[in-house]
Amino acid sequence: MMNVKHVFDAVEKMDGQRLWVEPIGFTKDLCEWCQVDHVLSHLGPPRKLWDWFEEHPDCYDEFRARYHEYLAHSPYREALQQLACIGMREDFTFLHQGEDPRRNTASALYEFLIELEAYCPRDGE
Repeated sequence: MMNVKHVFDAVEKMDGQRLWVEPIGFTKDLCEWCQVDHVLSHLGPPRKLWDWFEEHPDCYDEFRARYHEYLAHSPYREALQQLACIGMREDFTFLHQGEDPRRNTASALYEFLIELEAYCPRDGE
């Protein structure tokens, strides 16, 4: 199961692998302190789009649409499809730094992967 949390939220066993998905780096010290297992900044939105969203936090729908368009045409599309399928049977958590728990980079990535789940093979197929 895929989850979304703020990077400073309490670590829980159900988090599984904890994945930083903002388009900015994360220091080794912070990774250890926040128990971040993988820094996947390359899966975050382009920095220009991310900066725009930071300036326009009320424009989440436009941000999400532009980010989803970017993901759909990114070189990581196949890996994202695999991640969506893995998320149906394993726990992992996307970590973000945004102030809004429902409207942030990790939530937008999560929503994209939920759409990709439709293309995952089901048990017995």
